[in-house]
Amino acid sequence: MSTSTQGNEALEAEIARLRARVAELERSLEEARAQRAPEPRLEGVSYQAIFDALPVPLTIYRPDGTIIALNDVNCARFGTTRELIAGKYNVLADQQAVAQGYAGAFQKALAGEEAKMQPTFYETAPSPIHPGPSRRVWSQVTYVPIRDEDGVRLVAAVSVDVTAQLETEAKLHQSAALLEAVIENAPLLIYVKDREGRHKIVNRKLEAFVGKPRDEIVGKTLDDVVPTPVADVLRSMDTDAVASAAPVSTEVHIPTADGVRVYLGTTFALRDEEGRVVGTGGIGLEITERVRAEEQTRKLQEDMLRIQDETLRALSTPLLPIARGVLVMPLVGEVSRERAAQVIETLLDGISRQQARIAILDVTGVPQAGPSVTDALLRTALSVRLLGAEVVLTGIRPSVAQALVELGADLGGIVTRGTLEQGVAYALSERWGASRSRGGGRRQPG
Repeated sequence: MSTSTQGNEALEAEIARLRARVAELERSLEEARAQRAPEPRLEGVSYQAIFDALPVPLTIYRPDGTIIALNDVNCARFGTTRELIAGKYNVLADQQAVAQGYAGAFQKALAGEEAKMQPTFYETAPSPIHPGPSRRVWSQVTYVPIRDEDGVRLVAAVSVDVTAQLETEAKLHQSAALLEAVIENAPLLIYVKDREGRHKIVNRKLEAFVGKPRDEIVGKTLDDVVPTPVADVLRSMDTDAVASAAPVSTEVHIPTADGVRVYLGTTFALRDEEGRVVGTGGIGLEITERVRAEEQTRKLQEDMLRIQDETLRALSTPLLPIARGVLVMPLVGEVSRERAAQVIETLLDGISRQQARIAILDVTGVPQAGPSVTDALLRTALSVRLLGAEVVLTGIRPSVAQALVELGADLGGIVTRGTLEQGVAYALSERWGASRSRGGGRRQPG
């Protein structure tokens, strides 16, 4: 037998052996399939149905990074099917997934640790889970290891839609930034303290007021940042605010090197949802210039009232010098006791200052002659005579004359004339006669 024939026989024998082995393996496989347990079920529901019914996107990976299963929600999220993804996508081979950190999180889960990624976004396609136009959705993926008795066999990825959460956080952040900008730029002293009185929030105005940087105020109490007298005042305001259901406003005077500064301080209690006090807040508006302006205005008003009063006094009791040593005081309107006293004061002062010898008191403008008028006339005449001057009454109305008679008034030493003109003529003639007398003789009236 030739060598070639022997080789063919050996090859055919090997092929026959291999075919027998394949047949044996196929029989074993059929037997294994026949003995395989049915698909596990929970209360009659398959785990696949449960897997697909989960409301969150869920993906299962083999250790090599290949997706082997994803539920219905996950398919709808990307607008795809299992056939296009399962067995065809590998997270470790996707350069974009590697760059975004998905591959690293997967490897961490494969090593036995839970790995939660930072939120990332994707653009949605119209689908039952994302109806309407395409939009940006933020998702946070958590990779968890799935173990058996031999260790980690699979990796599951759970995706949670955090779009609403991030949008809410963004709005809160924006509101907080706006509030911080208002607090920082408001022309007010603003602070917030906890229940123990430690400062939690202060703005730039309060920094300038205290004269210390913020890091030396936050966490400190009033006694640590302001002088004791000021601390006592502000602490008292906080106490009043906690005891009150409404904000408490107080005008606070603070001594400084530049003088006393005035602030309108408002404090209020900060309460939690159950109404318990958790701290206090306050604002302070400096009103120093306003207070000073109000004080100046008040002084100006007082000065104006004083000048007005003096003017009215002068107008109500005018004293007119008509010649050297001769004064005229015309009275108009009612004469009260207060005005009578003013008449006497003004007339006596004028006689004393001008060394007058004759004072003409004209009552033409006095409409009535009650007790106050007659009493005033008599007291005035007596007071003038005590100064050595002579009183001339002019313009006496009948009612005044009758009242004087009824009172039995002693008019001795009082010269009366019917009109002011007659009284002036008398006074001038008396003055001229007195001058002649001093010069060598007195002119007799006639």
